[in-house]
Amino acid sequence: MIEHARSFRGAWLTRAMTFVATAMMAVTMALSVPYAAQAESGAQDADIEALLQVLLFPDVSKVLCDEGRGMVDDFVEAGYGVPKPAWQNMLDRLYDPETMATAFRSEMSKALEGADLTPMVAFYTTDLGQTIAQLELDTRKAMTGDAAQAAAGEAWAALDPGTKRAKLIEDYVQTNDLVEMNVVGAMNSDIAYYRGLWTMTGSDVMSESDLMREIWSTEPEVRADVSEWVYGFSTLAYDSLSDEEFARYVEFSRSEAGRQLNFALFAAFDAVYADLSRGLGAGTSMLMQMYDGEQL
Repeated sequence: MIEHARSFRGAWLTRAMTFVATAMMAVTMALSVPYAAQAESGAQDADIEALLQVLLFPDVSKVLCDEGRGMVDDFVEAGYGVPKPAWQNMLDRLYDPETMATAFRSEMSKALEGADLTPMVAFYTTDLGQTIAQLELDTRKAMTGDAAQAAAGEAWAALDPGTKRAKLIEDYVQTNDLVEMNVVGAMNSDIAYYRGLWTMTGSDVMSESDLMREIWSTEPEVRADVSEWVYGFSTLAYDSLSDEEFARYVEFSRSEAGRQLNFALFAAFDAVYADLSRGLGAGTSMLMQMYDGEQL
């Protein structure tokens, strides 16, 4: 489940004192207000809540927010002339665990409307399901740096493709369409970032068609990065499972419940991270204007 969060790549990541709280309110509201309203209309449904609990999503949300807040040095190193505390304040506001959990709960509720959640909850309440959820969470925590991600990719590359384990990993990735769905999510997040960036400038730097063409020109590079991450993650996360246990997980992924859950996870992460990406773009523009940083 946790590998679906990889969809948030963002072109800003590689380029990317006192802060005036009211100036940041518009950015934060873009994420928090719509989901707060939606939450009142059923996102707190008991079945959705039970599903998120067995998926360990409270812990997942905290890990994702820690990752987001930890990007501050990337923004500082971009050299826009904005002091580090201002960047950190922006990231802390956007990557709020409670807000993210509320947003994700709402999107999951919409994506799973009408679905039978009982078999999903049933699988993840088994010993195997809880082991898998914990392994995915622990692996996500471990793969926070470039060195760890490279090591994971190397672990996959070192596997003999003829072994049962390599075939199970391939089957798992293909069954859940992890590479393709993550590539699309990454592209959508990049597009959302630039839209947020330009909205706050009051003018479009390039046309929508030019933006789409520019973003999608990076698709081969993104696909390569995503593939390395997905296969590396899968190699490490399920290493302690027996082949039989891993096969049972793949079997669940093929079931109607597994397919519905996979779709809902991607839909929810894409929606939440698109909003975060727009907020980051808008926040970046606002801060650069406030501190007279490098022109866009």
